[in-house]
Amino acid sequence: MVNVLAGIIGALLGFSGALLGAWIKSRGEHRKWLRDQKLSGAAEMVSAGTNIFEFRHRSEDWLNAFEPSELREWQTQLQRGRAVIHLLCAQETRDHADSFATWCWRSKAPRAEHEENTVAALRAFTASLRKEIGSA
Repeated sequence: MVNVLAGIIGALLGFSGALLGAWIKSRGEHRKWLRDQKLSGAAEMVSAGTNIFEFRHRSEDWLNAFEPSELREWQTQLQRGRAVIHLLCAQETRDHADSFATWCWRSKAPRAEHEENTVAALRAFTASLRKEIGSA
């Protein structure tokens, strides 16, 4: 009887260890997936936002070289990245992402001031994201 009980306890401990190992592994994989998704969304957003900013603040000659479809594609890309940030990131990072997206589209401020504010918004966004994903 003691041998059977010892066997059952050993099997339960082994099974518990296997479950615990699987749970720890799945948490690590989920954390990695989440980090990758945040980085991908942020890269898409920053790329598109930078293109939009450059597009809206160049000379007329430079602007004529682009098709309206390119601006629409950048806008779509910016919104896709922003959606990922809004779905997966903390409030602080979302707020900085919104600020960056807003400054990319503004054109009424003087050029130097606008550029400073856009770069500051981008830096705040990237700093917040880096802190959130643990690479800061």
